[in-house]
Amino acid sequence: MDNQQQDVSCSTVESKQDSNVEEQTKTPQQSTQPASNQRKAWFTNERLNLFLALCAIIISAASFYATYLQANAAERQVKAATWPWLEVMTGNFNEEKNYEEITINIKNSGSGPAIIKYVKFFHDEKSYTEIFEVIKDCCFDIYAYQEQLNKLQNESPEINFFEKFGWLYTGVSNNRLLASGAELNLFGFKKTGFNATQWDKVNDQRFNIKTEICYCSLLEQCYLSDGRGDVKEIQQCE
Repeated sequence: MDNQQQDVSCSTVESKQDSNVEEQTKTPQQSTQPASNQRKAWFTNERLNLFLALCAIIISAASFYATYLQANAAERQVKAATWPWLEVMTGNFNEEKNYEEITINIKNSGSGPAIIKYVKFFHDEKSYTEIFEVIKDCCFDIYAYQEQLNKLQNESPEINFFEKFGWLYTGVSNNRLLASGAELNLFGFKKTGFNATQWDKVNDQRFNIKTEICYCSLLEQCYLSDGRGDVKEIQQCE
């Protein structure tokens, strides 16, 4: 009986020892499983560096765009502050001196000075660079009129026949600087008791005389104008 109990206890001890040995042999096998089966961290150093680089690129792009907007706004302000606007004005009465006089003037109604490159005149679809030629074709023979006045002036030099009979005066317009608010006289013709016929012809035709003005600002931005509100920006005056 005692021998049987000893055999049972011995077998129990041996079975426990065998189970312990099996557990010990399994434990290192579990610890040596590949690391790929374990969960990796998503926010790694590489991704952090990539995120910071993208943030730097976005900030740089935003800063560049803001600088561009500021520069563009500053350019528009400077352009507006130096923008000339030329218009042609005509009249037939001198209010200051209280007499009838035909005038054609260029006025700078803009905010900056204008450099007038050239002025052209048009009448009946013909182009002119001198307004005397326009008057000769549209109204009367100005050169014959001038010749008669010169003849009278030579005969009586003590009398100013050009002033007494009424002569035309013109202003030089090409390559002129016209300040903001200033006017440039292109043409003037005073009416007297001796030139009423010629004066009336010019007065009837003055609205049919068209103009083309090419001018630039101090920033070398050039414009082409008809003197009546139609202005377009161009590369340069030709």
